[in-house]
Amino acid sequence: MKDFPGTLRTAVWWWSVSAAALLAMAIATFANAQAENATGPAGLVTLSLFLLVLGLVVGYGAWQLFRGRLAGRGLLTTFGLIAGLPLLFRGPRLGAMAVALLAGVVLLWLPPSLRHFKAQAAAARAQRNAARKAAGAARR
Repeated sequence: MKDFPGTLRTAVWWWSVSAAALLAMAIATFANAQAENATGPAGLVTLSLFLLVLGLVVGYGAWQLFRGRLAGRGLLTTFGLIAGLPLLFRGPRLGAMAVALLAGVVLLWLPPSLRHFKAQAAAARAQRNAARKAAGAARR
Protein backbone atom coordinates (compact mmCIF):
# COMPACT_ATOMS: atom_id res chain seq x y z
CA MET A 1 0.00 0.00 0.00
CA LYS A 2 3.00 2.29 -0.28
CA ASP A 3 1.99 3.66 -3.66
CA PHE A 4 -1.69 4.07 -2.72
CA PRO A 5 -2.96 7.63 -2.62
CA GLY A 6 -4.52 8.77 0.62
CA THR A 7 -8.00 8.66 -0.87
CA LEU A 8 -7.67 4.94 -1.61
CA ARG A 9 -6.25 4.21 1.83
CA THR A 10 -9.24 5.99 3.32
CA ALA A 11 -11.59 4.13 0.97
CA VAL A 12 -10.15 0.75 1.96
CA TRP A 13 -10.61 1.65 5.61
CA TRP A 14 -14.11 3.07 4.95
CA TRP A 15 -15.37 0.00 3.09
CA SER A 16 -13.74 -2.41 5.55
CA VAL A 17 -15.57 -0.72 8.42
CA SER A 18 -18.79 -0.87 6.36
CA ALA A 19 -18.32 -4.60 5.80
CA ALA A 20 -17.68 -5.14 9.52
CA ALA A 21 -20.80 -3.12 10.38
CA LEU A 22 -22.91 -5.20 7.99
CA LEU A 23 -21.57 -8.42 9.47
CA ALA A 24 -22.21 -7.15 13.01
CA MET A 25 -25.77 -6.23 12.00
CA ALA A 26 -26.22 -9.73 10.56
CA ILE A 27 -25.07 -11.32 13.81
CA ALA A 28 -27.28 -9.03 15.91
CA THR A 29 -30.30 -9.70 13.69
CA PHE A 30 -29.74 -13.44 13.89
CA ALA A 31 -29.40 -13.25 17.69
CA ASN A 32 -32.61 -11.24 17.82
CA ALA A 33 -34.31 -13.88 15.67
CA GLN A 34 -33.25 -16.56 18.15
CA ALA A 35 -34.60 -14.51 21.05
CA GLU A 36 -37.92 -14.05 19.24
CA ASN A 37 -38.17 -17.75 18.40
CA ALA A 38 -41.74 -18.13 19.64
CA THR A 39 -43.12 -15.46 17.27
CA GLY A 40 -41.82 -16.95 14.02
CA PRO A 41 -38.53 -15.22 13.17
CA ALA A 42 -38.41 -16.21 9.50
CA GLY A 43 -38.17 -12.58 8.42
CA LEU A 44 -35.34 -11.84 10.84
CA VAL A 45 -33.41 -14.93 9.77
CA THR A 46 -33.83 -13.93 6.13
CA LEU A 47 -32.70 -10.39 6.92
CA SER A 48 -29.66 -11.69 8.78
CA LEU A 49 -28.71 -13.91 5.83
CA PHE A 50 -29.14 -10.96 3.47
CA LEU A 51 -26.95 -8.75 5.67
CA LEU A 52 -24.38 -11.54 5.89
CA VAL A 53 -24.19 -11.80 2.09
CA LEU A 54 -23.95 -8.01 1.74
CA GLY A 55 -21.20 -7.88 4.35
CA LEU A 56 -19.24 -10.58 2.55
CA VAL A 57 -19.67 -8.84 -0.82
CA VAL A 58 -18.53 -5.49 0.57
CA GLY A 59 -15.65 -7.22 2.36
CA TYR A 60 -14.60 -8.90 -0.89
CA GLY A 61 -14.75 -5.54 -2.68
CA ALA A 62 -12.66 -3.93 0.06
CA TRP A 63 -10.13 -6.77 -0.23
CA GLN A 64 -9.92 -6.27 -4.00
CA LEU A 65 -9.49 -2.55 -3.45
CA PHE A 66 -6.75 -3.23 -0.88
CA ARG A 67 -4.98 -5.32 -3.53
CA GLY A 68 -5.23 -2.36 -5.92
CA ARG A 69 -7.66 -4.07 -8.30
CA LEU A 70 -9.98 -2.11 -10.54
CA ALA A 71 -12.66 -4.75 -9.95
CA GLY A 72 -12.89 -3.69 -6.31
CA ARG A 73 -13.66 -0.14 -7.32
CA GLY A 74 -16.33 -1.32 -9.73
CA LEU A 75 -17.97 -3.65 -7.21
CA LEU A 76 -18.03 -1.09 -4.42
CA THR A 77 -19.22 1.69 -6.71
CA THR A 78 -22.06 -0.47 -7.97
CA PHE A 79 -23.04 -1.52 -4.46
CA GLY A 80 -22.77 2.01 -3.09
CA LEU A 81 -24.93 3.51 -5.82
CA ILE A 82 -27.55 0.75 -5.89
CA ALA A 83 -27.92 0.75 -2.11
CA GLY A 84 -27.16 4.40 -1.36
CA LEU A 85 -29.32 6.34 -3.79
CA PRO A 86 -32.68 4.77 -2.84
CA LEU A 87 -31.86 5.10 0.86
CA LEU A 88 -31.55 8.88 0.47
CA PHE A 89 -35.32 9.08 0.07
CA ARG A 90 -36.27 6.72 2.92
CA GLY A 91 -36.09 9.16 5.79
CA PRO A 92 -33.42 10.61 8.06
CA ARG A 93 -32.43 7.36 9.78
CA LEU A 94 -31.59 5.57 6.56
CA GLY A 95 -30.34 8.81 5.04
CA ALA A 96 -27.28 8.65 7.29
CA MET A 97 -26.49 5.17 5.96
CA ALA A 98 -27.00 6.43 2.41
CA VAL A 99 -24.59 9.32 2.96
CA ALA A 100 -22.02 6.88 4.36
CA LEU A 101 -22.30 4.60 1.31
CA LEU A 102 -22.16 7.48 -1.14
CA ALA A 103 -19.17 8.99 0.67
CA GLY A 104 -17.38 5.68 0.13
CA VAL A 105 -18.21 5.87 -3.58
CA VAL A 106 -16.92 9.44 -3.80
CA LEU A 107 -13.61 8.34 -2.26
CA LEU A 108 -13.21 5.85 -5.10
CA TRP A 109 -13.69 8.49 -7.80
CA LEU A 110 -11.58 11.39 -6.52
CA PRO A 111 -8.73 12.50 -8.83
CA PRO A 112 -5.91 10.73 -6.90
CA SER A 113 -7.88 7.47 -7.05
CA LEU A 114 -8.55 7.95 -10.76
CA ARG A 115 -4.83 8.48 -11.41
CA HIS A 116 -4.02 5.29 -9.52
CA PHE A 117 -6.41 3.20 -11.63
CA LYS A 118 -5.70 4.95 -14.95
CA ALA A 119 -3.35 2.27 -16.31
CA GLN A 120 -5.67 -0.59 -15.32
CA ALA A 121 -8.67 1.19 -16.84
CA ALA A 122 -6.79 1.77 -20.11
CA ALA A 123 -5.73 -1.89 -20.27
CA ALA A 124 -9.31 -3.05 -19.62
CA ARG A 125 -10.61 -0.69 -22.32
CA ALA A 126 -8.04 -1.98 -24.82
CA GLN A 127 -9.00 -5.57 -24.02
CA ARG A 128 -12.71 -4.83 -24.56
CA ASN A 129 -11.95 -3.10 -27.87
CA ALA A 130 -9.84 -6.03 -29.05
CA ALA A 131 -12.61 -8.48 -28.14
CA ARG A 132 -15.14 -6.33 -30.03
CA LYS A 133 -12.92 -6.24 -33.10
CA ALA A 134 -12.37 -10.00 -32.95
CA ALA A 135 -16.10 -10.61 -32.64
CA GLY A 136 -16.77 -8.29 -35.59
CA ALA A 137 -14.15 -10.03 -37.71
CA ALA A 138 -15.62 -13.43 -36.86
CA ARG A 139 -19.07 -12.33 -38.08
CA ARG A 140 -17.75 -11.27 -41.49
